[in-house]
Amino acid sequence: MTIISFSVRGQDSTFGLIGVYESTQNKFERYSILILEKDKKFIYKYGVGGCQGEVKGTWTIQDKRLEFLNDQEFLNNDIINYPNLALTTWTIKKKGIKPDKLVNSGCVKDNKLHVKNK
Repeated sequence: MTIISFSVRGQDSTFGLIGVYESTQNKFERYSILILEKDKKFIYKYGVGGCQGEVKGTWTIQDKRLEFLNDQEFLNNDIINYPNLALTTWTIKKKGIKPDKLVNSGCVKDNKLHVKNK
């Protein structure tokens, strides 16, 4: 019996998570999209009609849950009330990722599964 073993250098447990996730609740003029980038940065885009926004920051994984930290410019802004993604974790599911609590951007409230599309 021959056993073949190999390892892939440069890959870690986040490799399969990189991509664009869209809420299953997205409809015409309503969207909640989370983009996870290779460098552990994220972009969260949301909107309904004319109310739209975008938050950026960093992400990590703890016990099959994604944790987020908004960039400083998206925290305690006196003009725009950005959603603080650090207020909830997101659980990694087979078909995508799902916020553990309601994410409220002021425009869109969403706690539905976000499915990877790219």
